[in-house]
Amino acid sequence: MSDPDAVGLMDLQPGDIGFGPIDGAVGLFVGFGQAILGDDSRFRHVFVVTKAGQLGPNGLPAEAPEVVEAMPSGARVASAADRWSDRYVYVRLEAYPQEVRDQVAYHALQMAGTPYGFSDYLALALKRLGIRLRLLDNWISRVDPYGYPVRAICSQLADAACTRAGIKVFRDGRLSQDVIPGALFYQLLRIGGKALWPS
Repeated sequence: MSDPDAVGLMDLQPGDIGFGPIDGAVGLFVGFGQAILGDDSRFRHVFVVTKAGQLGPNGLPAEAPEVVEAMPSGARVASAADRWSDRYVYVRLEAYPQEVRDQVAYHALQMAGTPYGFSDYLALALKRLGIRLRLLDNWISRVDPYGYPVRAICSQLADAACTRAGIKVFRDGRLSQDVIPGALFYQLLRIGGKALWPS
């Protein structure tokens, strides 16, 4: 019997939000940072689908969907085909119309090139330890003149794209960029997201 929540690569839509692992030394660094923040989920990486895949005239896939993801070298556009296995899951915010999810994709694309927020791990960890300083809040929530984060880890980029599209993911009074991957995944499900597993 097939899984009703399983999708094919070409079924991805703009605004879908992917979660998965990070391998190698970067994965170890990110895993350490998330452990400090109390995130024990298996997800280390978050990315936003910004472009649907394209079929060729023969009906076969011609172009894979694209994503925007925060990386140590800066946020970049990449192929979703490289993030397609049973190690990944995508969340579709079905509680919102596709027009709103298109805006999530649009705002994620505007953040391509954003530097990585290495220092945000420390700032977020200090907040988790109960250190409440305006300086920390200002550091975490800093934005450019267009309202986009000046630096971002992957979960911050995805959350900022949702916020700019009018989706308030967290409703507990936290700063819009006070977010880590595991918390983002479960909260997206709580506000009407549906988990989609690669078939």
